Amino acid sequence: MGKMETLKADLTDPITLQVMWNRLIFIADQADTVLGRTAFSPIVRENHDYVTVLLDSRGRALAQCTWSIPVFISSLPAAAQKHFLPTFSPDMLEEGDVLATNDPEIGTGHLPDVTMITPIWKNGKIIAYAGSIAHLPDIGGRPLHSEAVDIFEEGVRFPIVKLLKKGEPNRDVLAMIAASVRLPTEVQGDLDSMVAANNVMGRELLRFLDEYGLDEVDTLADVIQGLSERQTRAAIRNWPNGTYCSELTLDGYSPDVVLKAAVTVEDDRIHVDYTGSSAQVLNSINCRTNYRYAHTAYALKCLLDPETPNNEGCIAPFTDEAPMGSILNPQPWTAGNSRNLIGHAIPSLIFKALEEVAPEGVIGDSGGAPIWAANCVGQRADGSQYGSVQNFHGGQGGRSDSDGLDTLSFPSNCKVTAVEMFELVVPVLTHCKELIPDSGGAGKYRGGLGQRALLENLGDSPMSIYLASERTRTPCFGVVGGQSGRKGVVLKNGAPHQPKGKVTLEKGDRLTLETPGGGGWGAAEARPAELLREDLRLGLVTAAAAAEIYGYEEGEEA
Repeated sequence: MGKMETLKADLTDPITLQVMWNRLIFIADQADTVLGRTAFSPIVRENHDYVTVLLDSRGRALAQCTWSIPVFISSLPAAAQKHFLPTFSPDMLEEGDVLATNDPEIGTGHLPDVTMITPIWKNGKIIAYAGSIAHLPDIGGRPLHSEAVDIFEEGVRFPIVKLLKKGEPNRDVLAMIAASVRLPTEVQGDLDSMVAANNVMGRELLRFLDEYGLDEVDTLADVIQGLSERQTRAAIRNWPNGTYCSELTLDGYSPDVVLKAAVTVEDDRIHVDYTGSSAQVLNSINCRTNYRYAHTAYALKCLLDPETPNNEGCIAPFTDEAPMGSILNPQPWTAGNSRNLIGHAIPSLIFKALEEVAPEGVIGDSGGAPIWAANCVGQRADGSQYGSVQNFHGGQGGRSDSDGLDTLSFPSNCKVTAVEMFELVVPVLTHCKELIPDSGGAGKYRGGLGQRALLENLGDSPMSIYLASERTRTPCFGVVGGQSGRKGVVLKNGAPHQPKGKVTLEKGDRLTLETPGGGGWGAAEARPAELLREDLRLGLVTAAAAAEIYGYEEGEEA
C-alpha cells in the first residue's frame, strides 16, 4: 500500500477550512455512533441521552456530534476548562489515562451524568481532548426523581478520578461505583462505551492531522472558533441595544416557582440576569450554573445563528448570572437530579423576553420543556432489580411559519425508548400513546399537541414509578398573540394523582400521563382556513374548538 499523500492545510482558504471543519464534526459523529451502538442501558442506547465533543488542548469546544443534547453544548468544555485541566495538568497524565466525574458542580448539574475526558497525545504531548457525557441508568441513592432534600440522598458522587490509568481500568474506582448502584452491569457497560467513543475520536483526529501534515489543532481551532464568534457578534449587532424582561411561573415541587430574566443587548454581546427568580428549594429541582448557562446559550444561539455547527466561538458573546441561593444558582449541597424541570424552561423565558426584538425567531412555550419522565423501578420474581426511564414529550410551541411539532422534546432533543424495548426491560404494558385533540394553543400557527399514555404494571410485585412532570397547574403560554396550550394531567386508576414524586402501582394498577400542549404563535383569527380544514380532517382540532376558538365552521372557504 502506497504512502498516504499529505493534503495542504491552507487555513485562509474557505473551502479547505469548511472541508476540515466538516471532517472534525464527522469525527465526533463517528464517536456518537460507537457510543450509541455499544451502550448497555436504554436511556443511552435508545434515548440518545449523551454527547461526544472534540476539544482543543485548552479544553475549548472544537466540534461536537450532530445529534447532541443542547445542554451539553457548553457543559463539557466548561468542565474541562474550569476543573479537569486545572486538576490534572499535562505533567500529571500519561498516555492511556481517562478522567471522569459525576460531580454536579463540575458537569451538567446532576449525578446521573458522567463527564469523561481522554487526553489525545501526539509526539509525546497532549494536543487535544476527546470528551463525552452520558446519562447513566442508575447512580444509587433515591431513584431519579424530585423528592430528595439534599445531594447526599441522590446517589454516589465521585470527584475527577482516573477511570483508566495508562489504558488499564482503575479497579478500585469501578468497584466502588458498581457497589453503589442498582444496575452495575448496565452502568459499567455504559462507561466502557464512553471510553470506546473517546478512543475513536482520538484515533480519527490523529489520522486527520497526519493527512494534513499538522502536529497540533489549536491553530485550526483558533480560526474556526474566531469565525463563529465574529458571525455571532455580527448577528447581535442587528438587534437594538436595551434590556428586555420576562417572567414565567412553573408548578415547582409544591409551591409555584417563578423565573425572571433581564436580557441585556449591548452592541455585540448579550448578558442575561436571573435576579428575582425563586429561591432554592428542598427538592431535586434546583438548577446549577453550568446547566443554566447551557440553556441560556442555546436559546440565544437558536435566535441568532441556528445553522452554524456549535463550537466555543458560538457562545463566547453570551454571559449570564443568578443570585447565590436562588433556584438557578443553588448552594452546593442542594438536590438537583430533576433540574431539567426548571432548566428546560429557560429558553421559553428568553424567547418571551425577546418577543418584540425577534418575533419571527421566537416560538411559543413548549410542553416538552421540560421532558416528562417515568422512572420505573422494582424487583422481578427472582429478586433481581429492574429499572428504566421512559420519556414522554409535550407539544412544541408554534413558530412564525408553521405549527409546533407534536410531542417533541424541546429544548432537549432526547428520543423516547421504543415501547417494545421498554416493555422488555420493565414489566409494564403500554396500552396507548395517542395525541390529545385541541391540546395545542390556538394561534396563527398553533402549538403542537400533547400525548396521552397509559401504563399498567404487569409484575407480581409493586412497581415504583418516580415521576418528573410540569405544566399541570400553569399551561404553556403563547407568543406574539398566541394562546396557551392545554395543561398536563396525571391519573392513577382514573383519579387525579400528585404529578411529581413516587407513584406505587400494584399489579394491574394503571397510570395515565397526559403531557401539555405547546403555546400558539400569532393571533388565532389570523389562522388560514386551509390549515383549520386539515386540522379537522386529521382530528387534531375538534369542530367545537374550531368554531369556538377560531370562529370557523366546516365548509367555509379560505
